[in-house]
Amino acid sequence: MKFNLSEKAIYIGFIIFVLSLPFDYTSLFLNVGMSLVLIGWMGRIIYQRKLNWKRTSLDIPIALFLTLALVASVLAPNPATSSLGYFWKLLRATLLFYAVIHNRLGIRWRHVLITFFAAAGISSFLGLWLYINDMGLALSLMGRVGLEYQGELTAREGFSDELRAELRQINIPLTESASILETKKTDEWRIDDLARNRRYLVRKQETALSVYMIEQRLAGTFKAPNYLGAYLALALPFVIGYFVAGWQTLRIKKHGLWVITVLGTVVILMTANLLLTLTRGAWIGVAFATLCICCYLVACKFIEIKSSDGSLKRVLIGATIIIAIIAGAIFLMPRHIKTRFNTMIERPMGFMGERPQWWGASFELIKKYPITGIGMGRFRHEATLNAPPDLHDIPFHAHNIYLHIAVEQGIPSLLLFLWMIIMIWKRIWSMNNETDFWGIGVFIGDSGFLISVLVYGLADYIFHHRSLLLFWFIIGIIYNIQIDKDELDEKRHKTD
Repeated sequence: MKFNLSEKAIYIGFIIFVLSLPFDYTSLFLNVGMSLVLIGWMGRIIYQRKLNWKRTSLDIPIALFLTLALVASVLAPNPATSSLGYFWKLLRATLLFYAVIHNRLGIRWRHVLITFFAAAGISSFLGLWLYINDMGLALSLMGRVGLEYQGELTAREGFSDELRAELRQINIPLTESASILETKKTDEWRIDDLARNRRYLVRKQETALSVYMIEQRLAGTFKAPNYLGAYLALALPFVIGYFVAGWQTLRIKKHGLWVITVLGTVVILMTANLLLTLTRGAWIGVAFATLCICCYLVACKFIEIKSSDGSLKRVLIGATIIIAIIAGAIFLMPRHIKTRFNTMIERPMGFMGERPQWWGASFELIKKYPITGIGMGRFRHEATLNAPPDLHDIPFHAHNIYLHIAVEQGIPSLLLFLWMIIMIWKRIWSMNNETDFWGIGVFIGDSGFLISVLVYGLADYIFHHRSLLLFWFIIGIIYNIQIDKDELDEKRHKTD
């Protein structure tokens, strides 16, 4: 296939996009990549003077979903221009979906997927490196103290009674053994309180000293652990799908062992990052998706081999190895990860925090604005106005994708979202007879991806900026591969 200028722009744009996707501080490159894709797509339409629109089963629900989102933003009870910004992010993500479908890169699309796997591996490796070097951790703002204490922190000779009193007012009761340490950056100090197992970071601002608590949660190449957790909850099952596809095509695919080794390494690195984020909702989503993948593979194998001793033995050996690896990983977990994990077992409702109250406030808002919602990005504002007085911490979202959509865009938008999920499931299931590496990978990987999204979305809102783009990007891959297959089949019929 001849590569013209528009295809080159689309190709390079997608490569830049997937490379910058897991790096939260590369927004410029992310936007450049998406702009190149759009320029190449529009340039091809203008040059050929044809739209060549490829229809999908999602066209109508997407159009209605976007329309209702815009209506919700315009008719919000307390409208704000920021709602249009949130709408633009949603519109851009759906445009990315259609850009993937209309890429016309042919076999070169595989290069984009390979780059996606490489970027995920590099990001996860850097995340582990940052964690080992005590960097890339989450920071929670505790409060601010006066600039007059800067000299005291620089001297590192202990804490005055006045400074201790100031810190106590922002919920930092230091013990007598607390110490001040210097950092590599100027106008920045670290406070270690080993007796309470707490560490703090003090940064100089223009008018005050900001004090942050250093959480033992990995943010890695993202700005926050929850952003990293959302990315991994979507991307990890997708990569696992291709890892499984490598095993299933090992005997027929050239360099199959190398593919398995590389993808297996990426899966291990991503899993380690996921554990270190301490994002329990993402843990549950990925674990449930992986369990479903394993159950599907075992069921298929039993159906295929029925009572063949040799093949059955391989299945049992493989299952035993997987269980042993999981058990060993749990045993070797750092103490803070074990503690986080144990809370899910010992206090299944306790680890939910204030989510039940947030969900209760969401239901009240849905009752009040059932059709058009409160407007995109307006959850915190409306919840603050309508929340009960005992609810102190009000987040920016409902910590549940279903409630969040219903609250901000109305119940009709939630029904449309569920309709799209059903359509996507049908499209994925239509690929269950794939036999090549790329087809099997899409079927298994996208099945795990969607399961993880739906499960994780029960306890958190995962459609942040980059995870929203990733969601529609992977959905686009599902439809793109099937459309390419349909076009090839149509050409074969014409030649016959």
